[in-house]
Amino acid sequence: MGMTIAEKVMARASGKEVVHPGQYVDARIDRIIADEEFYRIHTAAEAAGIAGGLPDIWDRDRFHLILEHFQPALNVTQALRQQKMREVAKRYGLTHFRDAVCGVIHRIAIEDYVLPGELALGSDSHSVAWGAVNCVGTGMGEHELAYALVYGTLWFKVPETIKVVLSGRLHAALSGKDVALYLAGQHTTAFALYKAIEFTGPGASALSIDGRISLAAHAVELGGKFGLFGYDDTTAGFLADRTAMLHQKHLAQPVAPDPDAVYCQEVRVDLDGLEPQVARPHNFDNVVPVSRIAGIPIHQAQVGSCANGNLEDIATVVRLVKGKRVAQGVRLLVQPASWAVYRASLERGFIGDLLDAGAQVLSPGCHLCIGMQGALAGGDVCITSTTRNFRGRMGSADAQIYLASPATVAASALAGVIADPREVV
Repeated sequence: MGMTIAEKVMARASGKEVVHPGQYVDARIDRIIADEEFYRIHTAAEAAGIAGGLPDIWDRDRFHLILEHFQPALNVTQALRQQKMREVAKRYGLTHFRDAVCGVIHRIAIEDYVLPGELALGSDSHSVAWGAVNCVGTGMGEHELAYALVYGTLWFKVPETIKVVLSGRLHAALSGKDVALYLAGQHTTAFALYKAIEFTGPGASALSIDGRISLAAHAVELGGKFGLFGYDDTTAGFLADRTAMLHQKHLAQPVAPDPDAVYCQEVRVDLDGLEPQVARPHNFDNVVPVSRIAGIPIHQAQVGSCANGNLEDIATVVRLVKGKRVAQGVRLLVQPASWAVYRASLERGFIGDLLDAGAQVLSPGCHLCIGMQGALAGGDVCITSTTRNFRGRMGSADAQIYLASPATVAASALAGVIADPREVV
């Protein structure tokens, strides 16, 4: 009997010929990438009575620490924590410590570090985004990461896998975000609870890496342990342009499911007939087609995050707003996911186009997604392409947060109300 992508990687990492869903394995970890949460790991070790924190790091060439979540520091508390992080990085003699990086850890990991076929752990739940480049990545809590950092292994229950077959092609006004929201609306956020999701079919193959990142990142919003794409020419082309960690490129082991792999469920999505989707407050799966709620007035519109701060997302916004102006009374905020995305946007003239349209362009980071910048006041209505719309996530608990694709956000910013982007594109 054949194996899925997740099963193959679990088998390889645990030294077994075959593994089955539900089986417990001790797996060797290929890579760990952490952000500011590493300081909590260090202090937890000290609190457990281990003098000086973790006794050692299992492989300094496979551990990356990126100080990126709150850059530049927005208050004294953050500045002090970052100061402590620098001390901790020096204490462990870390080989790959990147200090004060404006960006989103998941985009940076995909641009520089993770490789196809790896089993990789992150300190943030959206580490599932790495599945866009055929990497079996997932987020872990501080205690699990502490163990993995010291021993280089961690136990897993081999997950079942859901096969999501995408047929057709997305309308120019839609993106991977709409697919993720549609799946949540149809199947709830428990759809893939402790399961892997494989996105396949001609619609998946047609997605760019940016489109795959948007969809893979949201596997966790669907309950998933992993969100995975196969390795193809698109993946190879993207990775060929990487300049970081070239000495580890030979470690890539692209993995594909066996033809006779067994899936616990198969879901088919016809992209040709898909409408723009919007998640209403205050849950990711409270989803309706945009036509159901078009006309609701908004105060703020946002594009950014690990899921939708990519170059393709910013290009989509520019395509809609260039030569126009954001509606009076609406704040449009755009935050690229990395300096590489920001620089590419500059080179293409996107930043100027956004400024001309009345948008505010932020330095790269996670700020919009968690309300560190662009915080909402009570009564504010926001439509955003960031990852979550929980009550109070972006400021006041009395604000209303709607989730949508970058095109829907941009169309709404122009109209001053939630709008169907297909009427603009």
